Amino acid sequence: MIRATVFLFIVTLSAGTVSAAEPTPLDAGQIDKVLVAAHAAAGGAQLDAFAAVTQSGTFVQNGGPPSSFDAVADLHDGYSRSRLVVGPATLLQGYDGTEWSEASGSLSIVSLPSFVADAVTQAYLVSNAYFRTDRRSTVTSGQEESLDGRQADVLHVEPAGGSPAELYFDAASYRLVKVVSHTAQGLDTTTNSDFQTVQGVPVSMQQVDVDASGTTTTTTLTSVKFAAAVDPADLARPAYVSHGQLTAPTSIPFVSDAVGTLGHIVVPVALDGKQASLIFDSGGSNFLLPAAEQRLGLHASGGIATGGVGTAEQMTAFAAVSTVDFGGARLFKQNFVVTPLSYPILHPRMNVTPEGLIGFEYLANFRIVVRYADRQVDVAPFDEPAPAGGVTLPFKSDGRHAYVLATIDGVPGYYLLDTGNAGGIILNLPFVQENHLFPDPGLTYAAPGGVGGGFAQVATAAKSFIFAGRTFNDVPVGIPQVKSGFFATRGVAGNLGSAFLSRFTVVFDYKAQTVTFIANRNVAMPFRSDRIGLSLNQTDASAFEVRLVVPNSPAANAGIAAGDRITAFAGHEISSGLGFGDFFPYSQGSKPFTVTVARGGASRTVTLAPRKLLPPPQ
Repeated sequence: MIRATVFLFIVTLSAGTVSAAEPTPLDAGQIDKVLVAAHAAAGGAQLDAFAAVTQSGTFVQNGGPPSSFDAVADLHDGYSRSRLVVGPATLLQGYDGTEWSEASGSLSIVSLPSFVADAVTQAYLVSNAYFRTDRRSTVTSGQEESLDGRQADVLHVEPAGGSPAELYFDAASYRLVKVVSHTAQGLDTTTNSDFQTVQGVPVSMQQVDVDASGTTTTTTLTSVKFAAAVDPADLARPAYVSHGQLTAPTSIPFVSDAVGTLGHIVVPVALDGKQASLIFDSGGSNFLLPAAEQRLGLHASGGIATGGVGTAEQMTAFAAVSTVDFGGARLFKQNFVVTPLSYPILHPRMNVTPEGLIGFEYLANFRIVVRYADRQVDVAPFDEPAPAGGVTLPFKSDGRHAYVLATIDGVPGYYLLDTGNAGGIILNLPFVQENHLFPDPGLTYAAPGGVGGGFAQVATAAKSFIFAGRTFNDVPVGIPQVKSGFFATRGVAGNLGSAFLSRFTVVFDYKAQTVTFIANRNVAMPFRSDRIGLSLNQTDASAFEVRLVVPNSPAANAGIAAGDRITAFAGHEISSGLGFGDFFPYSQGSKPFTVTVARGGASRTVTLAPRKLLPPPQ
């Protein structure tokens, strides 16, 4: 998920940190006095006379190369439109009552409720709505705090339909010194400096934003202009235009990187006429490994923070690709994110060498049908007849990806449909905690993760999972123990991967904003889970690295410990080109098998007898 945040606050800000001093509550009268004084400090009547502000400048994320932007905002309702230029990529984003974005010719809107709430609050802040007397009810409480040794008045705001935020006003100058937004992805803190007066209004010319993953975005304004009116055309979102070209519906065979089950969907794709093997990832977008960028003769530039399943965001660049050909379905003038990805996901094995991903851009321009049981992906124009049967569900979007409702142990929630997740059902920690699910501890594993790194994960079982009109019982689930990244997102129940989705033919129709699920011959197959107690990583082709061992498991009883290296299993050398997908039939099976364990220059072979490890459903 690409993050590129440009804030359009127009009041003066300065940096500060909160001390541990005990806060003193403010009553309603004191809150009103703070807002009156703060309004005057922000420009008062001069600010109120303006209807719009236009800004341009640069932003830098995590010390990377600078990128440029220009933006316009309506100061009455917070509607906005921004254009960001990152290397060869031009990204558009805006808010017109609905948050939208456009990249690589694909327009998308935000409809996922928790993300909608964040957009409402951002518009509230952009328009300085807390100053208006008819919006005072949105200021729900206040208190005095010490901020960098100085007093600050902190107002808690909750716009109707929005997410909460705290506004920190310096008690001496009544200028806004900090904003802390409670976003769906965690706390986001903005502080500013280098303030100047523009057309009678104080403006911060430099802003520093730190999100929940620790990504720091420094925005420097080089131009600011206020206006008494705003041209609606300046705020208009681009019209939807399909950038795909396909002469006739096509079907593309895929291979999986797992044995005896479905893992990642690996498909052939031509980039500017050169062949590459890419994973089709409905939870991802155009993506390449650095080695693939070089092999294909591309040139990546720019720098922007990209988040994923891990707790950190990592810096990425963009490479321009003129033509992407997926079985005859073509997209033009595409930009691919270029950044490393963890070795277990993209490395040579089983005669498969994935070099990146495709996903959202194809979903946005064609109807995509993933026929898991037949090992093929069908691509067709949206106006072609869709496959018959199944259960059709409307989906919500975070701006790029599809989320559908399902119910786990009686609790409904939105789940990301993620063909790039080779696992099954993964639950977000806030969803589990808020709904008091799974109070008894499960088994703790260490997952290698993906973009953003690895994480600890609790494995347990749910009594029931109701999805697309079907009830699945005794279902294994994973719960990442993270405080940031995708799996800490508020308002999202979790993620459905191929180990679950492969029970269906999945029909993605982004034009209709629906997904249809047609049960296939594998719909009733037993759910699989680890039966030996090992958490593994792989950083090269020679061995699996043991990260964690479940106590009292077959692996623990065999003397395997964290830090060991597994060089062979069931008589197969890992150095022959094996990966986790080759190991799953053994670690999730029922028959004893051998593993060769290396430790301190010595190696030994032990036998593991798999058995059920997951606790019974709670």
